[in-house]
Amino acid sequence: MAELQKEASPNAPDEKTAREALAIPAAAKPVITRPEHCCVSTYWAVIERNGTIVRGRNVVSAQKVAGHVGWYEVIFTGDVSKGVYQATIGRPGIGTETTGEICVAARFGNANGVWIDTHDSAGAYSDRSFHVMAFTD
Repeated sequence: MAELQKEASPNAPDEKTAREALAIPAAAKPVITRPEHCCVSTYWAVIERNGTIVRGRNVVSAQKVAGHVGWYEVIFTGDVSKGVYQATIGRPGIGTETTGEICVAARFGNANGVWIDTHDSAGAYSDRSFHVMAFTD
């Protein structure tokens, strides 16, 4: 019987590169203080321009801050104050939102909340619909 040769992937590293990758100095390795993938809580919401919740997970409420263009708060079911946040301007359904900018931060005075402000492309406050996520452990 003819021996089958194993064909190497064109993306596979050569032996020397593979050895170097495995020999990462201890100082360059990430420090893990608890088991990875343990107990991560996920919070997210899709918010319309007027501050109403379209859909979400672990979200209690959302609102536009009265009297201010582009200012919003989103309140989740748990403490997200020490988590990580991500927000993106986007429509809740088919189609895209007008381009612009978005900022997200912890909500002062409410550990369960995040503050969002949205802007047009010139940087002026402007109402935009958006998607926001928070992850905590």
